[in-house]
Formats: sequence, structure tokens, C-alpha cells
Amino acid sequence: MSLLPPGVMRGLATIAMGASGGAVFFALNLPLPWVLGSLAASALITQATRFRPKLPPSWRSFAMVAIGTMLGTGFTQDVVARSGSWVLSLIAMSLLSLGFFLLAYGVFRRWGNMSRQTALFAAIPGGLSVVTMLAEEAGAETNRVVLCHTARLVVLLVSAPLVIQGLSGIDLADANSTMFHGAEQLDPLRHGLLALAALASWFAAKHLRFPSGMLMLPLLASALLHATGLVTVHVPPLLSVLAQVVIGSGVGARFAQYTPRQIARDGGLAALVGAALAVGSLAGAMLLVPLTGEEVAPLFLAYLPGGAPELGVVALALMIDPAMVAAHHVLRVFLIVAALPAAARRFGRDEP
Repeated sequence: MSLLPPGVMRGLATIAMGASGGAVFFALNLPLPWVLGSLAASALITQATRFRPKLPPSWRSFAMVAIGTMLGTGFTQDVVARSGSWVLSLIAMSLLSLGFFLLAYGVFRRWGNMSRQTALFAAIPGGLSVVTMLAEEAGAETNRVVLCHTARLVVLLVSAPLVIQGLSGIDLADANSTMFHGAEQLDPLRHGLLALAALASWFAAKHLRFPSGMLMLPLLASALLHATGLVTVHVPPLLSVLAQVVIGSGVGARFAQYTPRQIARDGGLAALVGAALAVGSLAGAMLLVPLTGEEVAPLFLAYLPGGAPELGVVALALMIDPAMVAAHHVLRVFLIVAALPAAARRFGRDEP
């Protein structure tokens, strides 16, 4: 008889399997090893065995807090000083997101055999937690919505580092090992202050109805500490790896509720949409480079229509201007939260 609840045991097994997949990817010098390796291991297990990987919801919350805190460390005083130059890029991202939504919606309606309501939520460029909640309230086919978001996200996570390597010549193997070499020493005062801010943010997010609070509030708290120069330290590498494994394992575990036929039908179509949106993001980034003075790699990551925590992890792992990338994805989440309820009411409860 186990001393731990079944949910905790299942979560520990999921983490162990995900970490094993991450370690294999790391040993092979594959891109984003701890995210993609854990995702691959978890997804493979859902389809090849009877075990159903699953993480307690609070574990993803802890990972989100860690990722938000990590993203906030990028808002140094120098970065904040140049943040005014992001305005044009933020506007471009907003317009691109609208275009991406319209394209995805049209594809899901025409070739996905989805109702207007289901296609609406499946086409939203990010914000899965908010999208899922509103989809359930609106009576959309939530399982199809989640599968479309998941399949699109997998395509973006796989393609992003490969495209970035081709664009900027970043050595992905070096990016994998850098986080373990030359790590800063623990500073009890400054790391303690950062941990206290993360804990306070987690507590506030539990009690406030704040969009994506588990990510946003730690990000804002950490950014404030670093922008004012009170704290200059970073999250320890092992905590960063654990957060990435939780995120990757969680995404892979979503495939447990789908049959191979469902994955091929909706997931395949969503994957094609994801590939098209990645191309659109790259085109948008290349067009904006001469207008903004930014490099193409961070703009590409900022424009990708995926989850803020997942793509934030990509920016952190590859050390590509995580503050700028985070600012764009935070704005996208707020735009989704602001616009989606009205759009859902406009579409109403319709038949296919």
C-alpha cells in the first residue's frame, strides 16, 4: 500500500518518464531536450501503453510560477530602457494574430467539419486555459478544441528551434549545455527575495481572478525586482529543467484522451495550420526587422501563435531576448481574454 495518494504517484511516474525522455534528447543534443523529450515520451506512452500520464493541476501551477519568474528576470534595466521600441512590433503581432485566427477558423470550418463555435475556439492563437474554460461554457466540442491547440503547439515547439538555428546560426547543443556551465552561485538574500516574490505571486494568483495569473503575476513581480535593480539573480538551472519537464509532460499527456484516428483527423489538420502559421510568423518577423531594428529570431518567437509559457520556455532555453518575447505573448493573452467572451456570444450556440 502506497503512502502517497494515487494522483501523486501517477504524477511522479509521469515526471520520471518525461525526465527520461528529456535526458535522452539531451544526450543526443536535440533541440529543447527537456521540453520536447518529455513531450515525446509522455505522448508515446499514451498511445503505446495503457498507462495514462497525468499531472496534478497544482504541479503545472508551480511550473507556471517558475517560468513566469524566469521570464521576469529578463527585464533588466537595459531591456526596460529599450522597451519603448517594441510598440510597432506589438501592433504587428496583434494584427498578425487576427490574421492567423481568421485563417485557422476558415480551415477548420471548411475542412474540419466543425461548428462555428468549435472552430472559433480551436482557431484562437494561444491562451488555452482561458479558451478551454469558455469553450465548455459555450457548449463547443472541448476535446476537439484542446486537440487542435495541442497539435499546433507541438508543431511550433518542434519548428521554432530549427528555424532559429537556420536564421541565426545558434548552436543548439551549446544552448543545451550552457545552462549547466557557469551557473551563478546561490545568494541567500537575493535568491531568497526572488523566491519570496514567486511565493507571494502564487498565493495572489490562487485568490485573484487574473488572466493566466500563475504565469503573469510571477512574471510581473520578477520583472519589477529586476527592472529596479533590487535583484539580479536567476532561477537555478535544476528548477528550470524541472519546470520544462512539467510543461512538456503535460502537453504530451493530453494525447491520452484521443484515439489515433482522432489525432490523425483533427490533429493532422491543426498541425498543417500550425506549419502555415509558423511560416506566416517568420514572414512577419522578416518584414518587421528593418522597421523595428530587432533581430529576426526574437520577433519570430514573439509572433508564433502558441502558449505563452511554452514559447517563453523556448526563448529562455535558447537565450533569445525572453523579455521581449514574453511581452508580446502577455499582450496576446490579454487581447484574447478581452475579445473572446464577446466573440463567443456573437457566434452563439449554433449547429454545424
